[in-house]
Amino acid sequence: MAKLLIAVVHSEDAPLLVEALRSSDLRVTEVLSRGGFLQARNAMLFIGVEDAQVPAAMKLIEDNCRSRVQEVLPEPLGGIEANWLPTEVTYGGATVFVVPLDEIRRI
Repeated sequence: MAKLLIAVVHSEDAPLLVEALRSSDLRVTEVLSRGGFLQARNAMLFIGVEDAQVPAAMKLIEDNCRSRVQEVLPEPLGGIEANWLPTEVTYGGATVFVVPLDEIRRI
């Protein structure tokens, strides 16, 4: 059975990851997006693979995506000022959805 990997990655990580996937003969489609808590620029990568290719694709994603730390001011949090709110937020890396497919057709 085939799988569709939908990887949401930071826009700074996307170019190297796309190149690594293509160099490994994996087809990938990139769609730019924005979202999340920090409204960061992201890329959604759609990768269609066979079951045997999933571990290799996941390894490439792990090797090419990293987390980042950003300071957050109270104003973006809706003006709430409390001592317990974090001043730094860790974000980035990758979120990968693995979706089963009945088949992949390349036309």
